[in-house]
Amino acid sequence: MAQRYVALTLTATFAAIFLLLVLTSTRSAAQAPQLTEKYFSSYARAHRITIRRNGTLVTTFDVPAGVYLSVYSDRAPVRTGQEGTVEFHGNVEIRTLPRSEVDRPGPGDAEQMMSRAPLVVAAQNVDVVSETLIP
Repeated sequence: MAQRYVALTLTATFAAIFLLLVLTSTRSAAQAPQLTEKYFSSYARAHRITIRRNGTLVTTFDVPAGVYLSVYSDRAPVRTGQEGTVEFHGNVEIRTLPRSEVDRPGPGDAEQMMSRAPLVVAAQNVDVVSETLIP
């Protein structure tokens, strides 16, 4: 009886470990954005993202150098007169992807590459400002 209990315990333990390895090795991928306007930035520069809704600050966060940035919107981005600043209004998705998770991107691969982004921030009826931080 004790041998049967030990065998059952070992089998259940190995099954749990196997399941855990399978679940942690497969990374869930984000869905491709459904918004029509696209803005991509390489990993070479850092960015500061500011999100406001009805003029009230919602959040501000920095995207460091070494991280790809993409912003999708249902309206065309507005390039301001200020160097390195782009504004987005309406429904917006912000995606970031560390350079270390990217195999050599080719020309035209940005949208497909960013569909695997581990961080997606989506907001409706907001104003988003992306500022390139120049050291």
